Amino acid sequence: MSELSDDFRTAFRHHPAGVALITATVDGTLYGLTISSLASLSIDPVAVSFSLAKESGAAGAVLAAPSFVIHLLGEDQQELANNFARPGAPRFTRDQNFRILSTGEPHFIDAPVGFRASIHSSISVGGSRLIAAEVHEVLHGQQLQQHLVYQDREYLKLSELRAASATS
Repeated sequence: MSELSDDFRTAFRHHPAGVALITATVDGTLYGLTISSLASLSIDPVAVSFSLAKESGAAGAVLAAPSFVIHLLGEDQQELANNFARPGAPRFTRDQNFRILSTGEPHFIDAPVGFRASIHSSISVGGSRLIAAEVHEVLHGQQLQQHLVYQDREYLKLSELRAASATS
C-alpha cells in the first residue's frame, strides 16, 4: 500500500461518520451489512449514496436485490452494527427486533429511520462500487434517539458527548 493510501485511510479514520445497516432479501435469504459511507445525494429524485468495498457476500446481495432497506442506526444499536460488520456474528435473530416488509425486505424496527430504496446507478472505482440509490419510502422507527456515530474504530454516543459539553 502506498503512503498516499495510508494517509488517506488515517484521515478518514478520524472523520466521524453515521452508521447505517443495509438489509435485503435475495432468493429467500436475508442479507445485511454495516456501512459508514452513507450520504444524502438528491432531493429530486430523493436519493442517497454509499460505497461497497466488495461485490460478494452481503454486498453482492444488495447489488442483486430489487430493493433494500438502509437503516440509520441509533446509539443503542452498537451491538447490531457490530453483528453485521463481523463475519459469523448473529444476524436476524428474534431479539434484534426485525420484521419482513410486505415488499420483502428485512426492517429493524428499532432503528430511528429507514429508507426503502433501490439502485438508481453505480460506478466502479478501484476495488469498490459507488451506489446511487433512489429512496421510495421513509420508515420511521419506534424509538426517537440520537444516531450512532463511528470514528477511529469505535462507536460514539453523541448524547453523552453533548451532555459532557453542556456541563463543562
